[in-house]
Amino acid sequence: MQKKVKIFTVGQHFPCGPKASCCGPTGQSEQEVAALKGAIEKLGLDVEVFDLKKMGNPKENSQAAKLFGAFGSQVTPIITIDDEVVCMGQSEIVDVISAVKSKL
Repeated sequence: MQKKVKIFTVGQHFPCGPKASCCGPTGQSEQEVAALKGAIEKLGLDVEVFDLKKMGNPKENSQAAKLFGAFGSQVTPIITIDDEVVCMGQSEIVDVISAVKSKL
């Protein structure tokens, strides 16, 4: 059976406004998520993307929901394989791919 990879993310937003100099954006842009999803799919894996703020039933993905509840958007993206957390937080795509490969 094919392993299922899930990416849990939060849409990018600017807490202090888009041009504020006090802090940067939180969450991931659509381009970042698409690049990450595409890189993982190149490994021949099925990938699903979930927005943690829009998830209907957090119990379906309880580990990701707990991490997001405890640490907020800085913990995203959260990458799981078969519901086991592989990596979390902003990482270079090569590091995420390495973590995913280590769990295959």
